[in-house]
Amino acid sequence: MRAAGFDFIYDGTPYFRNRKLQAELLTGINTSSLVFRFAKNELLINKLPVDFSGNMAIVKDGYDIDLNVVSGTTDFGNIFSALPPEYDRWFAETRFSGQSQIKVALKGQYRAATAQAPDLDVNLWVHDGSIRHNKAPAPLEHCWLNAKIRMPGLQPGNLSLDLDTLKFDLNGATTSAAIRVKGIDQPYIKTELRSQLDLALLDSALGLSAVDLRGRLDLQLHADGTYRSRVNPDQSSTVTAVPVYQLDADIQNGYFKYNTLELPVQDLQAHIRSACATGKWQDIELSVDSLNAVLGKGKVAGRLSVKGLDKSVVKANLKADLQLEDLVRAFPIADYTFGGALSVDLVTDGMLDAGKKLFPATNATLQLQNGLLKTPYYPQPIEQLAVNATIKGKSGAFDDLSLQLQPLSFVFEQQPFTLRAQVQNPASLRYDFTAKGTLDLGKIYQVFAIEGYEVSGLLHADLDAQGTESDALAGRYQRLRNKGTLRLVRFELRSADYPDPFFLPGSTLRFEQDKAWLSDARLRYRKNEFTLTGYAQNMIGYVFGNSPLQGQLTVSSPRVLIDDFMAFAAPSTGSAPPAAARAPAGVVLLPDDLDLSLKAAVKEVVYGQTTIQDFSGELALQKGKLNLQKTRFNIAGASAGVEGHYTPVNPRKAIFGLSFKADSFDVKRAYDEVPLFREMVSAAEKASGLVSLQYELQGRLNDRMEPVYPSIKGKGFVKLEKVKVKGLKLFGAVSKATGKDDINDPDLKAVVMKSSVANNIITIERTKMKVLGFRPRIEGQTSLDGRLNLRFRLGLPPFGVIGIPMTVTGTSDNPVVEIRKGREADELEEEVDDEEEEEGGGR
Repeated sequence: MRAAGFDFIYDGTPYFRNRKLQAELLTGINTSSLVFRFAKNELLINKLPVDFSGNMAIVKDGYDIDLNVVSGTTDFGNIFSALPPEYDRWFAETRFSGQSQIKVALKGQYRAATAQAPDLDVNLWVHDGSIRHNKAPAPLEHCWLNAKIRMPGLQPGNLSLDLDTLKFDLNGATTSAAIRVKGIDQPYIKTELRSQLDLALLDSALGLSAVDLRGRLDLQLHADGTYRSRVNPDQSSTVTAVPVYQLDADIQNGYFKYNTLELPVQDLQAHIRSACATGKWQDIELSVDSLNAVLGKGKVAGRLSVKGLDKSVVKANLKADLQLEDLVRAFPIADYTFGGALSVDLVTDGMLDAGKKLFPATNATLQLQNGLLKTPYYPQPIEQLAVNATIKGKSGAFDDLSLQLQPLSFVFEQQPFTLRAQVQNPASLRYDFTAKGTLDLGKIYQVFAIEGYEVSGLLHADLDAQGTESDALAGRYQRLRNKGTLRLVRFELRSADYPDPFFLPGSTLRFEQDKAWLSDARLRYRKNEFTLTGYAQNMIGYVFGNSPLQGQLTVSSPRVLIDDFMAFAAPSTGSAPPAAARAPAGVVLLPDDLDLSLKAAVKEVVYGQTTIQDFSGELALQKGKLNLQKTRFNIAGASAGVEGHYTPVNPRKAIFGLSFKADSFDVKRAYDEVPLFREMVSAAEKASGLVSLQYELQGRLNDRMEPVYPSIKGKGFVKLEKVKVKGLKLFGAVSKATGKDDINDPDLKAVVMKSSVANNIITIERTKMKVLGFRPRIEGQTSLDGRLNLRFRLGLPPFGVIGIPMTVTGTSDNPVVEIRKGREADELEEEVDDEEEEEGGGR
């Protein structure tokens, strides 16, 4: 078979196009067993000879595969002859020598139902090869290569690469490398690389068409270890380990130019050293010495060193004078436009450690004149951008560190904005700034396209502020000079943390001394609407100094749906899915940088299947924890009070503690309307009448904001004020076992039942009752899933001195009553909270 033009295109990508093909094929097919045998299949793709052999069987649930492709020992250049057609011209202008071979094997079972797939092995070697473009003064020669690629089960995560030999000479200088990579997501990497390269000779020998390279590069790299990362609850990733490595690179007289662009980077010099001796990313060190680069009429020069990326020792002396429009003339920064003259002068030396309030001794200036920025995300640029910034600090501590902006100003969509500021000592902030102008937040957001947020609305600023954070916190308000307003108009915020937007039709923050006042601001989220009135303190320290925002707010709302604020709540669709179909929605997250006192009044609060009315009380939001104080509400027709706390740990877990008290409520209605009461007092299903309750509980909530019952601990009492029990299987079984019908459907009055709960078990203290002439007494255990271990004594009339001892085991649906004393074997097995056990073991 011959083909003058052979194309092979897979998934839209051409691998062979218009390749010459000669083939001699011999294939056997067993039609009864559906086995294909490729006995002799010799192909010539352009100049690359390939032998294809093996067999493939079609079985009931997939394929059995054993295929081999071997190029045979061939000229080194024949491999390149099979490259895609865009390399044809390069191949025609390049000469090759040496021997090479490629082997590809695909072997194993393919079963779609069990996700089985065959193993892929690729082997490539080159012996004493050379490459020389026709314009090159010297070839890349004595090229030796031995590489193996393995992908078990065709799983990219299991990919391994062994390049145990890579070596070539260029004008007498040798480059050698050995590389091993195992895995993709958490790869193990081992590398040894040594190279001395004349970049101009490399460019010409390979005939590189995209870039023009010049200069000398000396490079040494050693790396050995595993790169590891973890996925955080918010789906971001954090690097936890890097390979141990050492890098030493030196470039002299460098030149780099994209052939499609105007300007080169030239006169490039740098000595780069980087290392990590421990495998911890925090211990990475980097130094760049003798840095020099010229871009158009601009230049960058200086040196930089950083030891450690967490607590860093920093030393730098850098100067840059650049025309920003030259950036897009030298680098392929598509759809961006820059403009203006940028000048940077930075000298710094010392420790950077925010925790210990250390900052390197620094003297830095940044000036930008007539700047312009246009991005592909918005059609209009930010214009007339001017920045005159100075950072100074002599001691290496926060005390004398200062930032001056004189000014930062720009025009956007024909609206000017100016910020002048002087900020000193971040540890005890001293500030003096003026902000005036209008920002279209939606459009400015589009310019920068910040991921995770979308905003819209107008910000009008007319604000002057002068003072210190310490004066504000100490109450020396007479020393503050804060006045002016920030006004938001039709402000809308979308965040990746919430499926629907927050909307603020209009609001004005009025600054006066230490406070920023907010009056009757309406905030909407889904079907929730809040009216906010009050003030915030320490706004300046919150924005510039990372200290908590303090304040007092009055919050009112006609209706709050707690489920709407869960971390993974689904977007609003107008109708909620049935409860059984709902995916975990996470817990309600709280900001950890607020210290606010809230007076709340909500007409109705809906939490899962529980509805409470006329909620009012005092709340405190501090460091991501919500405290409830003097809180009252109506639930199941009863007035109740609760105090406690709620703290989200991560998007899937929260802890809580509650002290709950309710007087004279309808036990039947509470059973029907309050799921937690239904679980803990299951006997209330057969009861009617009035009950009082006082209980303390603490525990954990899962990713549906539901209590994790093994985690719940607490104690308290239930008072049966006047209760009729009818049809409860427990009393029916006792009545049947003793032959005393009067005990079957008792009326109970003034019975106080004390209990405690832990590890899914409710322990009931000895409780005495009166039923007609009988004196029942009950104590023991019940579990939250209905198991029983109760000791019951039925005191007989007239005074209960003589009693019948009984045990009640089994379940609440099927109680087993025996006339005997309790025994150790009746004890219920506790269900320990697994997560608490793990956390305890880790401490």
